[in-house]
Amino acid sequence: MAKGSPIVQAWNDAFKPACRRRGMRFVSATGFLLDDVYVTELFYPQAFHPDKDPDRLRISWTVDIKPLAVDEILWAAFIPDVVMGQQMQINRRINGAFKVQPLRIGSGHRDVPVTSEPDWGPILDEFDRVRAEFIAAHPTAADYAAAVEQHPDGIAPNRALTRTVTALIAAGRTPDAARMADTAIARGERGEMSSTVDVLKYLAAYAKGPAAYAEFTTSLIPTHDYTVLYESRASRQTGLCREHHPGSMRRMLAEMNGAEPWAIVVSVRPPVGTPADFSTSLYLQAAGTAEAMQIEFCRPGGADIGAVSVRSVVGHPHPGTAALDVDIVLPRSVQTISRHEVFTAQEAADMFERFYRTDTIGDGYTLRPVEGYTADGGHIDLRGVRNG
Repeated sequence: MAKGSPIVQAWNDAFKPACRRRGMRFVSATGFLLDDVYVTELFYPQAFHPDKDPDRLRISWTVDIKPLAVDEILWAAFIPDVVMGQQMQINRRINGAFKVQPLRIGSGHRDVPVTSEPDWGPILDEFDRVRAEFIAAHPTAADYAAAVEQHPDGIAPNRALTRTVTALIAAGRTPDAARMADTAIARGERGEMSSTVDVLKYLAAYAKGPAAYAEFTTSLIPTHDYTVLYESRASRQTGLCREHHPGSMRRMLAEMNGAEPWAIVVSVRPPVGTPADFSTSLYLQAAGTAEAMQIEFCRPGGADIGAVSVRSVVGHPHPGTAALDVDIVLPRSVQTISRHEVFTAQEAADMFERFYRTDTIGDGYTLRPVEGYTADGGHIDLRGVRNG
């Protein structure tokens, strides 16, 4: 049926009043009922001519149900700082971005002559019947969890995971919920919503109790700052939490072309409560192109030269003294380094990944100090730099 058809519009217009007369509430295209345990939804998705028969209209609908508790668990675990009033909670249960997918317990269609007046009565009767039968057989959240486990309804696996884990928590089966979430995470699976960290990690920690959840939220505090430098636009800095965020260093190193972008920096944040100064400087940076780049490593140390941290050029092992004979052309300067200090993106990626995970670059590299930093912010120049 064409969108905007008068007969379709007539059915649309009649749906909400019909739901209201049955004592139902309404959000968007969904009529619903709330009781002490459940929210049950009647969704009216479409009307069309079956088999292109111009004389008949097919009205189709679905009936979905979920415990009120599952959304509350999701919100408490995943968006605990969001304050929602009663009406916002109702709206989010039905059509919000952060909601648990309900269980489909009924669907159907009704063919009517196109000349008939819209009559939602038979469909609402079916809704009442399906709802009453399900609640009678599953009066508690524990019964619902068992139904979700035993009768999957074909929704996407990531949505099913979030639904089952929240249902298990609502049923008081928190060890089962944590085990299911942890197993899925270990397999590389995800829930259907994520910020920097996937929802299953939040739910797994929440299921394990307040102490585990507090430890988890602490682990979300960024451990590193990741900065990408461009020639024609502002640099982009992102906070990364090592335990949860994979980062994108490998991809960005491969994209470096000496301008857009021309450098990346990964720096370790000092412990919470410790002031950030030169004595806590710990970072790895690369500049140049994917085919030829210079890598520098800065770490605390240098007391022998009056410094609290030292920045060094990273190189490969080599015999003797190597000449500085390779130019790394940057947007505003030229850095001259030795051939053994040139890295490709592929080589650099493993080093950056190791640094991100361990705060070290690993063994098997040389370090040529180029600059020291004093406690008062002074610089100790350990080499000459030729500007281009």
